[in-house]
Amino acid sequence: MFVVIDGRAVALSDNQHDHTLKQLDLPPDFVLVDATALLMHDTGNGTVEIPLPAGLVVAAFENRRGQRRYGVITI
Repeated sequence: MFVVIDGRAVALSDNQHDHTLKQLDLPPDFVLVDATALLMHDTGNGTVEIPLPAGLVVAAFENRRGQRRYGVITI
């Protein structure tokens, strides 16, 4: 499987994908659909981009019903 992280396609094995689901305690019907190493924070005076430490990403997961879950994970 491939996921786009900050505009770059990254290949994930089934084991890696299963590990990402376990980190957020998600059921197996969720799929990693997008990720970024930048946390965006609206301060009220503008948006600040906060780079996460190496190896961490903010990830978006989605299931077949369109439900989304977000969290910070390691890949």
